[in-house]
Amino acid sequence: MRYTHICMKTINHQKIPVYCTFQDAPTHHYRGHPEAPSRLQPLASWLENDLYPEVQFLDYRPAAEGEVMLVHDPALLALLRKESAKGAHEFEPSPSYVTENSYVMALGAVGATLAVSRKILAEGTGRGFAIVRPPGHHAGPNQAMGFCLLNNLAVAAADAVASGLRRVAILDVDAHHGNGTQTIFWNTSEVAFLSVHEQNIFPGSGEVNDAPHALGRIINVPLPSFSGDTIYFDVFERVVKPWLFAFKPEMLFVSVGFDTHFSDPLTTLSLDTEGIFQLSQKVLDWADVLCEGRVMFALEGGYDPTALNDNIQACLAAMSGREVTTDHYGTAPELRTSTQALIDDLVRRHHLEEI
Repeated sequence: MRYTHICMKTINHQKIPVYCTFQDAPTHHYRGHPEAPSRLQPLASWLENDLYPEVQFLDYRPAAEGEVMLVHDPALLALLRKESAKGAHEFEPSPSYVTENSYVMALGAVGATLAVSRKILAEGTGRGFAIVRPPGHHAGPNQAMGFCLLNNLAVAAADAVASGLRRVAILDVDAHHGNGTQTIFWNTSEVAFLSVHEQNIFPGSGEVNDAPHALGRIINVPLPSFSGDTIYFDVFERVVKPWLFAFKPEMLFVSVGFDTHFSDPLTTLSLDTEGIFQLSQKVLDWADVLCEGRVMFALEGGYDPTALNDNIQACLAAMSGREVTTDHYGTAPELRTSTQALIDDLVRRHHLEEI
């Protein structure tokens, strides 16, 4: 039985502005595909009703191709233009699809992400959330895959470095490994990347020994099925936190996928909405200490629209200094699985015990 519990109270409100953009891309839609406009439909009404007055919604424009080419090859842009011109069809085996408007929508998602990151950089502080589709973290320099056409967050991170930041960090908490982002920044010393994801699912990458050349900068945390709140809290405290505090980023970017929620139809992790809220608070607190509050989230996966709605609200509540739970599913089931050996190995491998 689903239930709804709503609780709101102000908690330790900090005067850090919150910026948001929203693109539901209704014309990027292929019948029967899980990455569909219906993912974001439940959000439209409360976004219009100022549920969180602290959130400022920003105008944005589609990204220019020159901006996208900070991380993508011109050949990929040409491919997406060509495939979109053919109309609605699947064009790679993940399967990813395009419609006649998909290329414009992909540029819009990048532009909406850049609008948030650039606003935060211009103001010198701020929290943000680019609520956009299509998602981006599987898209590499010359390849679209995994429902992703262009890598929204990677463009924003590269743009931040191009603007003068010396160090930025990307935390990927989608259930799937952010292989495209990892590839883009494989040899970029200014960008650290850490992915916490479910092991042995698409795209088949993200093992602990993926990047031996970048120990301490690129970290992968492949979790077993049914890893839930308790395991994630342990990973965040013993791996994510020391990684961040060692790298000392000047801005933090978060690829946030809510396919980590236990209701998601495509994955088998076991976070619940309260756990996602608490993890978001940790990230925001660390950004306050390290980055003068400069942190932004960009939406990746999440294929149960009800849970996606709840979890985006939870993140915005944390950003707004509020405690909010609109939770249609409640507490995740406690399933036994052990990650102690994995975490111990990561701590040793990346010398996190020295921090």
